[in-house]
Amino acid sequence: MRKLGFMLLILAMLLMSGCWGRVELNDLSIVTASAIDKMEDGKYLLTLQIAVPTMLGPASGSGSGGSGSGDGNKATVVVSEKGVTMLDACRRLQKKLPRQLFFSHSRIIIIGEELAREGVAPVLDFFVRYRESRLRSYILFSEGRAADILKINAKWEKISAEEIREEEKRHIAIRIYLKDFFNMLLTDGCEPIAAQVGLRQSEVENKDGSSGGEMNTVISGAAVFRKDKLVGWLDDAETRGALWLRNELKTSIVTVEIPKDKGGGNISALAVRKATKIKPILRGGKLRIQADIYMENTVYENNSPLDMSDPKVIQYVEQELELETKRRIQSTIEKAQTTFNSDIFGFGNAVYRAYPKAWNRQYKDKWDDVFPELQVDVNAHAKVVHTGLTNKSMITVE
Repeated sequence: MRKLGFMLLILAMLLMSGCWGRVELNDLSIVTASAIDKMEDGKYLLTLQIAVPTMLGPASGSGSGGSGSGDGNKATVVVSEKGVTMLDACRRLQKKLPRQLFFSHSRIIIIGEELAREGVAPVLDFFVRYRESRLRSYILFSEGRAADILKINAKWEKISAEEIREEEKRHIAIRIYLKDFFNMLLTDGCEPIAAQVGLRQSEVENKDGSSGGEMNTVISGAAVFRKDKLVGWLDDAETRGALWLRNELKTSIVTVEIPKDKGGGNISALAVRKATKIKPILRGGKLRIQADIYMENTVYENNSPLDMSDPKVIQYVEQELELETKRRIQSTIEKAQTTFNSDIFGFGNAVYRAYPKAWNRQYKDKWDDVFPELQVDVNAHAKVVHTGLTNKSMITVE
């Protein structure tokens, strides 16, 4: 019986396929970021940032990183090719490379404005279907050509794509994964939004005394969509307003101006979001949204003569912080309603969850007409929990 068992085990081992699909690391072109643009001839321009494995080790003692000025000292190479589809562009790119393209380590997808305004669904369909794609890749949009973003040398990391990823991870701007973007596309009552990435010249003085420095990548603002088409941009302040309402903001700096009759000056506080509650209210056939923003604030700067040890002063500062936060959020809502007609806050989806029958009967098919006229009541609730290492102001009233 034991002999029969051993024979069956050997036979099973012979039938096993083993690592038939294995590809060695030194046979792969590891893609770290992708950029897609639309060309004048209607074709897609696919630009890939590919890691150079020999340059990804520890920096040399001379202090030169993997992104030095010489071509042989760069941690990545950037290659581009056109195609009528994404797969066609990949196939043409593969002909240029001695190694097999490998997308599983790519964490950044950047799409240019011209392509975004025409519609991104056909392009993103490739990333969803392709088995090597990561649905947790960050998706960003550029006001110019997306390919230009990948050509910038890294300053703080060996790979520029890693700098963009680290900036996204710190919640400085809106953070949207590929899977999040598709969820917004497929969800009724919610339009897509994603981070905007661009190029900015560093403000440094050159050796010859001239001003201006190298170009750096910077994540600033957000791209607003209706369905899969880009309709416009939000600036930094408007983006933070959207993040408040989407319950995604981690921290924000809020500065209030103190009137001259109270001594003048400004007070800046770090606001930490505790909760954002969106409540649809349907009464008498009229729909409105009540948005309650709860936050805790730490005062980090007070260049006014106000004494933060006085409870009445604390109460006054809290009221001013609430007014400023409310103003920012209402400004974002107004732009989304009047300029873009794009429900990037998910108000429609909140209505569906609260009143599913009314949503399907009254609002689902005409939300584009309802949203611009929707009444949104914003209530900010600020509490000062810390005033720093001192309550006294360094400013004295003369």
